[in-house]
Amino acid sequence: MAEQKTRRGLLDPVVDAYNSYIGRPFASVAGGAINGYLGFDRPTFANEQVYRTAQALGGMPGVGAPAGIFKAAANAPEALVALGGLLGKTGVGKLAQSAPKLKAPQDEALEIARKNAVKMLGLPENNTAMDRAKAMGFDDGWYHGTTADIRRFSPEFRGESTGAASAKKADFFAKDPVSPPAHMMTKAPANSEAVNMLRNLGIPEAQIAELNTVSMKGHGANTASGYASIGGGRDYKDAMRRSRAAEKAGNWNDYEKWMQVAEDSEIARSNNLQDLVAKYGDARDVMLDDINKAIYSKQLPQGEADALDARVKQLMPYGWYNSYSTPQIKALRGEIAKISDSPDDALSSIDRFLSLKAQRQAGEKTQYGSNVMPVMIRSENPMSHDFGASSYRDETYSDLIDKATLGRNDVLFLRNTYDPGGGPAELIDVAAVTKPALVRSRFAAFDPARISENDLLGFADPRLLALTAAGTGGGLLGYNYLSER
Repeated sequence: MAEQKTRRGLLDPVVDAYNSYIGRPFASVAGGAINGYLGFDRPTFANEQVYRTAQALGGMPGVGAPAGIFKAAANAPEALVALGGLLGKTGVGKLAQSAPKLKAPQDEALEIARKNAVKMLGLPENNTAMDRAKAMGFDDGWYHGTTADIRRFSPEFRGESTGAASAKKADFFAKDPVSPPAHMMTKAPANSEAVNMLRNLGIPEAQIAELNTVSMKGHGANTASGYASIGGGRDYKDAMRRSRAAEKAGNWNDYEKWMQVAEDSEIARSNNLQDLVAKYGDARDVMLDDINKAIYSKQLPQGEADALDARVKQLMPYGWYNSYSTPQIKALRGEIAKISDSPDDALSSIDRFLSLKAQRQAGEKTQYGSNVMPVMIRSENPMSHDFGASSYRDETYSDLIDKATLGRNDVLFLRNTYDPGGGPAELIDVAAVTKPALVRSRFAAFDPARISENDLLGFADPRLLALTAAGTGGGLLGYNYLSER
């Protein structure tokens, strides 16, 4: 996925000061629970209106950090007590009281789009954004992975993460495959060793059939997430951009400074991953020891001991803790509880192992500042190529984009292709878009009068832009002022 970045220009010092004196201290004071509301750990929102407002704020010059606080205010007003020592009790009280009343800045755009759709598309008066998107030819289910806050796609940032020739020619998006080959929809034959292992774990046949059916749901989002993790986290990429700019300007002091920031960022990430790997190994060893003690805690006649040993080997083949999925490990947990008289320590150890396994997987597959964007795409003159789920590409993405460009095709759809992103390759459909105006956020206004504009989300109230440009806390409080009127 081609990396993009919103430029802030002269407001960089304002944003840097905000991050240094308000944004980062707030995250530090509030702790892990609040991090979720700021978008570091849990990128969710109370409702779609909240999402639109946070995205619009985040995409405006100089308000990336206030958008983070907006998410906290909109989703959990009580969390704002952490700001007490930073903004003062009066400011926090006003934020907390008015947070639920915050109004998305593009509400006006949504209303204008609704009216325009009646006139221009013949839609009913109560048309919705999705009604307009469908009427305008937008296709849903596409994702783009990045570590930037993107307001619009720009060709100058294509290929920033991967450096691939194809990535420099178009903006890339991933989607779950629409029509995968039929033979790929079953994981294993009904009498295979893998399926029999599930039977040995006591899983019902109906559930085994469900588990054995291939679901490709999430492949598009997973691939986009993988691309969001390529090339370092947000702090690293931002520092590298600044170092390159300083190098071009011949400012060697700034160059050295930003290179050091980039190096420190990656060292911290590496150390964190190493710590998780070590904890994972320790938890695995303790779990295996506790399981062994729980199962073999009492003396049995030779016949019963042999039968138990055979059952254990059947349930837990060599390396099971690496090959078993989480549902399989949970099923194994239930079997251990049945065959042991004192399974408590073993069950607790399994739970801890599962927790650390999830943490390790998250750490290895995600990147600080990762942003997976749900988007919709339309095309006026598409070109399509089906790879047929082959691991070998009969033509490169780059060559196919060249063909599409020569044919004046605005979107190249690459069907049933394997694209690794930042992890294992999964079967997906890919869209390579050469005209950024054909892409919209899933939460855009979809105004037919603005169909040719390159703007992912939509309109931002110019009064809000003026207020947010004036300062950090003033932006959010200023919008409260507007919404009250």
